[in-house]
Amino acid sequence: MAVAAGLVVGAAIASCSAQAAPSATSGTAPLPRPMVLHPASYEVGGDPLTIRTLSGPVHGMLQGDVRRFLGVPYAAPPVGLLRFRSPQPVVSWTATLDATKPGNQCPQILPIVNLITGNEDCLFLNVFTPDPAPTRALPVMVWIHGGGFTVGSGMDDDPTTMVAKTGVIAVSINYRLGPLGFLALPQLAGLDPHHSTGDVGLEDQQAALKWVQANIARFGGDPNNVTIFGESAGGISVCAQFASPLSDGLFEKGITESGPCNLPAPSLAQAEAQGARYASALGCANSDQPLACLDTKPINQILTTMPPDPTFVFDRTVSWFPTADGVVLPANTVEAFDHGDFKHLPVIVGANQDEGRLFAFLAYTAQKRTLLPGQWADEVNTYFGPKVGPGVQENYPLSAYPNPVAAFGEALGDGFLACPAVESAAGAARYQPVYEYEFSVQDNPFVLATPGQLSGAFHSSELPYVFGGPVESSGPISFTPAQQRLSDAMMHAWARFAATGNPSGGGFTWPRLTRLGGSYVDFDIGGPFVATNMKGSVCPFWEHNGWSAADIGKYGSAVPNPFTSAPLP
Repeated sequence: MAVAAGLVVGAAIASCSAQAAPSATSGTAPLPRPMVLHPASYEVGGDPLTIRTLSGPVHGMLQGDVRRFLGVPYAAPPVGLLRFRSPQPVVSWTATLDATKPGNQCPQILPIVNLITGNEDCLFLNVFTPDPAPTRALPVMVWIHGGGFTVGSGMDDDPTTMVAKTGVIAVSINYRLGPLGFLALPQLAGLDPHHSTGDVGLEDQQAALKWVQANIARFGGDPNNVTIFGESAGGISVCAQFASPLSDGLFEKGITESGPCNLPAPSLAQAEAQGARYASALGCANSDQPLACLDTKPINQILTTMPPDPTFVFDRTVSWFPTADGVVLPANTVEAFDHGDFKHLPVIVGANQDEGRLFAFLAYTAQKRTLLPGQWADEVNTYFGPKVGPGVQENYPLSAYPNPVAAFGEALGDGFLACPAVESAAGAARYQPVYEYEFSVQDNPFVLATPGQLSGAFHSSELPYVFGGPVESSGPISFTPAQQRLSDAMMHAWARFAATGNPSGGGFTWPRLTRLGGSYVDFDIGGPFVATNMKGSVCPFWEHNGWSAADIGKYGSAVPNPFTSAPLP
């Protein structure tokens, strides 16, 4: 299979190698690229499963036609005095590191089940590369996982099948979550080399990308041809890295799945105000050295103090989200993308047809709460506000959906994710090559749902198709022949884009988006299909009603945060 995969992308790679990498708009010179030898030169004792990285040798494992190197540290463990601080260089090692199992995931509270898991020593990445070792440098795809910046890990979505079928090299990464990744305090800015605060989770991602630049050629990858891609918070992270000058020269392309680039980021003042409340809640506000006080707190207290909303979109009283701190993110991403202040590199932007049904399921069905037809209008008016609520009822009539939860979720997803994705794709198309898509497959599994509980192309339901099989959020899945064909089409489109900056090929042409309402690709069974005017029947309503993600929780909701109402271990 690896030989076939090499043939599939070989022409694309050859085409890409003849092109100059697109440049960022910042005017900064690209990072110097490492001079490398053939990948076999970095094998230890001629063993393709043992590779010398710049930090030390790692020994991976073979799974089919893919070599997997798991749990490779890319930064020093962020523990003790490094908690809340920018990532520091990894400490080198001499003995061969066992890279056959994943490293720790970062500390987090698992939604709905309310379980604390993870370890602060969590800055690991995973490399997936074809076997045998490639004879020429392959395109590299770096996966940034989703999870609302509060949950998830790099191994939630396994790219082994993608690598085997397409011939790319994939890297997946962990990054710090919740307050450990996004706490903003003035004292932290004073310790940061860039005088940043509130964005060490994004700095972790940048440290991983720097590791890729320095080491990926040893695994057969091309450091001059790196694509970052992610879903949900991972997609928003892609947008943030496009807007951050600190990531200049670290990648050439991006893919954002259900993570629009025009979602508002908290201002530095807002983030530091939340940080002050957090320090106060932990009894550190009046300390002479609040950071030293926070450093001593047990990890359970760090996580359970001001916990996030496990439904992600019903309670924004606490929001552990990247901060427009003026350094890592010089400006709010909304402003950056409105004004063209970001890297003008090729990008795929897309969303799922029924994004919000997952969040409504988590808020109601998964917590055994009911939303009856007689309650629906009041809940809609409460959530969206008295001015927008009536319009939601008109545009999303109950009669058009299987139940009130699905109707509520449809409106929520369009207003929060899908229509902002459409708007941000059209805005970016003014500056760079943009390819837009919608995922609309209707029958999808979810790990917490029983059959019939969750319908539609909900948030994250495209992931099994992108990765070619089960992912953490889907639970077990077995494709029908038609589903397998669609998955193959998505995987190869992603891989062609990573190789050349254009997802077209294999007998299929994906038109470039040039304007709002222009051409996009619909990934559905029997497709993909080319269509126009994505979400055109509903997005004008959201564009003109004034509601945005910044209004989540502004008018209230009947949905409680179980992290604050249920005991945690």
